[in-house]
Amino acid sequence: MQSLRNHIVLIGFKHVGKSVIGKDLAKKLHVPFIDLDRKIEILYENKFSKKSTCRQIMQQNGEKFFRYLEMNALSEIINFQPSIVSLGGGTPLTAENQRIIKSCIVVHITAPRGIVFERILMSGQPAFFNPEEELLESFNRLWNEREKIYKEIKDFSIENNDSVDAAVSKITKKLNLEE
Repeated sequence: MQSLRNHIVLIGFKHVGKSVIGKDLAKKLHVPFIDLDRKIEILYENKFSKKSTCRQIMQQNGEKFFRYLEMNALSEIINFQPSIVSLGGGTPLTAENQRIIKSCIVVHITAPRGIVFERILMSGQPAFFNPEEELLESFNRLWNEREKIYKEIKDFSIENNDSVDAAVSKITKKLNLEE
């Protein structure tokens, strides 16, 4: 198996399976897995001596503050050894973050829209949904806006419509990293 020379960054909408796929892909390639959301939470805790989830950070401090923390966490990660990095669904929306991941292999993970919406509803309304809109309306608007950006910056896409093993296999085949 070839060694990893660049980070592999997984992008896509909330609940498409980025973290689950990322963990298994990292295990298969024998490299570290980094979840950006977890890194943001650690960064926040280290700076403010307070544990908070990404959802709480955004709700309590606003999106601008959250995106600032996100950019800092992402900048730190990129300086580590090549890893599998799972980004939050909104991370690729800023030009700064797009610039940071430009040197990485960017894999767009997608899944059937209806299934993703159902998964989101099981966790409750996300902090980034507009509370003035109906849930489905907000979801569809954000999905359409974000998918355009994901498609612009990706190196390739895979659909997570089968098993996690199948998704990992699709990625390793595309990257010629099969054992």
